[in-house]
Order: sequence, then structure tokens, then C-alpha cells
Amino acid sequence: MLLTNEQIMDVENEFNQWKDKMYADKSLAERQDFGQFFTPPSLTIRMLEKFENLDDDILDPCCGSGNLLAAAIMAGADPKRIYGIELDTEIHKIAVERLGKLGVPEKNIICGS
Repeated sequence: MLLTNEQIMDVENEFNQWKDKMYADKSLAERQDFGQFFTPPSLTIRMLEKFENLDDDILDPCCGSGNLLAAAIMAGADPKRIYGIELDTEIHKIAVERLGKLGVPEKNIICGS
């Protein structure tokens, strides 16, 4: 599927609203020790464009603060069919808050610690 310019702008704008918070005040070294690498909008857009459609459930098993999942919603995915797993409890809280504002039920974002 090809995202429209409006969808791309929505993905980028939503990301920019969260970019300062999504690292949970962790330094780069702390994030690297935990294996945390956050996906920029340009990559999430490329990933979404590999999907045929966004009509099914979407699971991100390493969702972090929810970049890919938020982008999927901006591109038209049903928030109730969005699921994520995050190990870091602080970042999990950010994902729950962020994705909750987009309509994802809290129970759909699991802390797998």
C-alpha cells in the first residue's frame, strides 16, 4: 500500500509530538544496554508501505514507545486491532499513554518484563 502525503504528514506530526518523551529520560548508553533503538518516521512509513492493507490485527513484539503502531493508526489501522509488547516498564507506560490517545485499549499493550 502507498501512503498518501496527508498520512505521511500525520505520521511525522504524531511522532514529533512524542519524540522528546519516548526515550523516558534514558541516555543513549542506557538505551543501547537494553537494546532499545527507536524507529524514525521515515522507516515506519517504508515498513507500512510493505503491507497490502491494514485490515488485520497488527502486533509489534518490541513496540517501544509505539512508533510503528502509532504510524499504522495514522495510516488507517483500527486502533482496537493494535497490539504491542514492551519489556521496559517506563517505556511501556509511555506506549500505553501515547497509543491510548489514539484509541488503543490499554490491555492491548503488554509489559513483558
